[in-house]
Amino acid sequence: RFAAALAAARQELGGRYPLVIGGERGETAGELVSVNPSRPAEVVGRTAAASSDDVNRAVAAAERAFPAWRDLGAARRSDLLGRVAALMRQRRAELSAWVVYEAGKPWREADADVSEAIDFIEYYRRQAVELLAPTRLGALPGEVNQYLREPRGVVAVIAPWNFPLAILTGMTAAALAAGNTVLMKPARQAPVIAARLMALFEDAELPPGTVNYV
Repeated sequence: RFAAALAAARQELGGRYPLVIGGERGETAGELVSVNPSRPAEVVGRTAAASSDDVNRAVAAAERAFPAWRDLGAARRSDLLGRVAALMRQRRAELSAWVVYEAGKPWREADADVSEAIDFIEYYRRQAVELLAPTRLGALPGEVNQYLREPRGVVAVIAPWNFPLAILTGMTAAALAAGNTVLMKPARQAPVIAARLMALFEDAELPPGTVNYV
C-alpha cells in the first residue's frame, strides 16, 4: 500500500495549492516552491504565499465563523473532528507518501508522523468534551456555583517543519476542539502537506472559515 501511495503521489508532484480563506480559494502574486529535500531539483508543489492583506482577510473570516463554532458545543465539535481522524486513517498511506516527498522522512517515520496526527485529534477531541463540561463547585443549600471554560476566539497556528503533519494537526485540533477558529500557517518547508490537511477539514465538512489555510 505504501509503495502504491508513493507512486500515486509522484504523479501529482508539482501541483498548485491556493490559499483557503473563509471556504474560498484564492491565488496570490507570490508563491512558495516546495522541493523534495532528498532531491532538491524535484518540485513537490507550489503554494500561494499569503500577504498581510490576505492574513487580515483570514482573521476577519475566522472572527465571523467563531460565534457559530463556539456555540456548536464540545460534543458536536468532537464529532466533526472525529470525521477528520477517520479520513486520516483512510488516507494514511497517501499522507505518509507526501511526508516522504516533502519532509524527506523514511517510510516508518512518515507513517509515525501521520499516526501521531491521528492520535492528537482523538486526544484533544475527547478531552475537550470532558474539560468544557460545566462543573458545579460546592453544595451549599440555595446556592449554585458553576465553573466554566470558554474558547478565546481566533488562534494563529504557526507550525515547525520537523513533524510537518503531526504538530500542525495537533495545534490546530486542540484549538478547534476548545471552540476556537484557526489560521493555519505551515512551515515554509512543508506547505503541501498542510494543504492536504486543509482538504481533510473541508471533506469532513467543518464550517467555512473555521480553519483558514494561509
